[in-house]
Amino acid sequence: MKLGLPDSRHFLAVGSANVPLLALAVFAMLLDALLTVMRPWPLKVVIDRVIPPSPRTIHVPFIGEWLSDPAIERLPILYGACATTILIAIGTGLLTYWYTRTMGEISQRYVFSLRQILFAHMQRLSLLFHDRQRTGDLTARLTSDVQSIQDVVANNSVILLGNMFLLLGMIVMMLWLNWKFALIALSVAPILFLSIYNNTRHIKNASRQARSSAGHLASLAQETLSSIRIVQGLAQEDQLDRRFAAQSTKSLQAYLYGVKYQAAVAPIVDILAAIGLCLVMWFGATWVMAGELTTGDVVIFFAYVTNLYSPMRALSKSSNSTARALVGIERIAEVLKTRSDVADLPGAKPLRVGAGEIEFRDVSFAYPGRPRTLESINLVINPGETVAIVGATGTGKSTLVSLVPRLYDPVQGAVLIDGQDVRTHSVKSVRSQISMVLQDSLLFSGTIRENIAFGRPESTDEEIIAAARVAKAHDFIHTLPDGYDTEISEGGTTLSGGQRQRISIARACLRNSPILVLDEPTSGLDVVSERAVIQALGAAAKARTTLIIAHRLATVRFADRIIVLDRGRIVEMGTHQQLLANLGGYARLYDLQSLQCKT
Repeated sequence: MKLGLPDSRHFLAVGSANVPLLALAVFAMLLDALLTVMRPWPLKVVIDRVIPPSPRTIHVPFIGEWLSDPAIERLPILYGACATTILIAIGTGLLTYWYTRTMGEISQRYVFSLRQILFAHMQRLSLLFHDRQRTGDLTARLTSDVQSIQDVVANNSVILLGNMFLLLGMIVMMLWLNWKFALIALSVAPILFLSIYNNTRHIKNASRQARSSAGHLASLAQETLSSIRIVQGLAQEDQLDRRFAAQSTKSLQAYLYGVKYQAAVAPIVDILAAIGLCLVMWFGATWVMAGELTTGDVVIFFAYVTNLYSPMRALSKSSNSTARALVGIERIAEVLKTRSDVADLPGAKPLRVGAGEIEFRDVSFAYPGRPRTLESINLVINPGETVAIVGATGTGKSTLVSLVPRLYDPVQGAVLIDGQDVRTHSVKSVRSQISMVLQDSLLFSGTIRENIAFGRPESTDEEIIAAARVAKAHDFIHTLPDGYDTEISEGGTTLSGGQRQRISIARACLRNSPILVLDEPTSGLDVVSERAVIQALGAAAKARTTLIIAHRLATVRFADRIIVLDRGRIVEMGTHQQLLANLGGYARLYDLQSLQCKT
């Protein structure tokens, strides 16, 4: 797994389809800024040319000499100034409506694409990645972090780009009108920019800590709510209340740290803006009395300086959401830059399974930073053979079978299907040849029909019912209120353990893959349910190469061969009767379980 630094290319690639529309929106913002810059000029014309007429040539872009002609009556100039004011307002209004709507649409499409790409990428990262991550934190990146980016793209981008164009336009016009007066009016701007930058840096650091804390908080909530039966059954609500409160306190402290700096920005802007306005009033009045400026010139400067600090104030207010979005980008980019440990090699071909022989050839495996879980495993499973793998907890049983569908790749040796190294074939094609029934019998919210057809969504009703019959599930499904259309809750908690497991087996049967992997399929079931599930497993395993992991040895009696693992190595192999006759570890384990059943 390789983690890189946040890379903007991921985000630019997502939004590349909207570049032409974005360019038009930016151009509209530029036109809007130019029109806004011209708003106070009609007032200047009225002051300098209409009430009373100025003896001097007035500074107005493009039409200054024409307006200074004394032959032109003052009343037409007044009409023209009023009409220009209305036209500018109409133009800015239409442009603002268009680019605000356009940016909103762009942001929605951008976030839609980004969330889809992020979700797809998360699904395809290896189990090693997911083993290290908190599910709640990944969910927060997929929801809250993406939402923070959407808010900035939709709202703050309009504020940022629009005000940036407006600032540049006003500065250019001020310098053109009187560069000395402009430098005086803008003298406090550098201090203001430095203050905003310093506070924004602190806000970003606080947002980074807050988002991390929020991710841990979401993980704790997700873990607690998904295990609510255990929490309530053991009456540990108070303990988890304390853990949640402690994590919430960390998140609160980080947010309050950001609020402190956010609150400091507005008064700094207001004080510095007031200083700038005082400079304009003082020097403007002095120079007007000295005849160096017209009253209209001072009005222009006063309007510009007032508007100059308004965008800065707006930008400062959006600094908190901008900081959150930047942190969100970092967190999302961290996931997008992660490369799966299990990936297709260049030129990987689809796997074509014939007979379904599985071979573990000198296979070893170790989780990062831990001793080897498997050591030099050599095993051949014949086509159509059912092989059970047993052993104490932590001996590597689940890890061994997880190498077949490439949930992990071995650190040494190779796993072969029909003599083909699975690593030289595409991950998707390898997994398409394998059906799995897990200990947890994972079901999704939806109908029973949808859950059985999850591995083959295109299946017909006849195929679904046939698979349910093989899994011994049709009879109990038929008794439910809506039969196959009965809605079940997330995780299938409205069904019994045996019913959930038989639906999982039906799902595996419907998939009709040549290889079947069963990971402790009867764990936690009562004797009656276990018997029904074992019958279903026996039917599902027919004509398939089957791997079974089991703690309870009653599950493995129908196996053709039993493999005993100890400390990551194969220590015994044979049929049930052969292993009992050997009086080894399997026999001791069988005697222990038999004694527990009698007591």
